[in-house]
Amino acid sequence: MSYLLDERRLPRVSCDLSVEYQARDARTQRGRITDISTAGARITTQGAVPAIGADLLLRFHLPLTKRPIQAMGNVRWAGQGFAGVEFGDLRHQAQDEIWRYYARESARQRGVRPPELSDVNRDREVPREGVLDAWWRFIRESE
Repeated sequence: MSYLLDERRLPRVSCDLSVEYQARDARTQRGRITDISTAGARITTQGAVPAIGADLLLRFHLPLTKRPIQAMGNVRWAGQGFAGVEFGDLRHQAQDEIWRYYARESARQRGVRPPELSDVNRDREVPREGVLDAWWRFIRESE
């Protein structure tokens, strides 16, 4: 499985999040997200594993968000009880929330203090690339 890590566009962080997912014309399934980035997630399930190439609608909550994140995804790889899902078009807000969660969890797992939300002032207009660049700098410096 190491070849998957080498081909990944963005690193993922380990987690344990509840997820509901649904393939076209199928009933909603429940599972767990065990790692995540803004590019995708690994889903584990006790139920049927979606087929490679299947398009999914995913719904999950991050610990510090009030609204669920809803994302379209495509199953890129699958095994017994798990699947790797690449997110399709994520809304900017959902992508930012996943980045914040990623940075905090990544720092916590490494024993490093993450930047405060006030470090990236959410009250003023900040170019999207500036926010993502700030998170990337933090992640790289903490590795």
